Order: sequence, then C-alpha cells, then structure tokens
Amino acid sequence: MTMLFKILGVIFALFVVLFVAIVIEESFLGGRRRRRLERKARAEAEARGVERG
Repeated sequence: MTMLFKILGVIFALFVVLFVAIVIEESFLGGRRRRRLERKARAEAEARGVERG
C-alpha cells in the first residue's frame, strides 16, 4: 500500500511540474502570440505556393 502511495505521489508531482511549465510558457514566453504568427506565416507560404503553381 505504501508503494502505491509513492507511485501516485510521483505521478502527481510530475503532473504539477508539467502544468506549471505549460502555464509559464504560455504566459511569459508568448505561446499564443507565437502560434498566431506561425499560423500567419504558414498561410502566407501557402498563398505564395498557390500563386506559383
């Protein structure tokens, strides 16, 4: 039973660490803004490809 609690504790700790990392990346490193710029660049590249081909 104690081993089960240790395993669950490790899984929970990893979940919390990953959640915090995602929140930090989204809020401080501009994740949403970067994705919007990537989407815009991809759309422009497709538009240029359609014009050529």
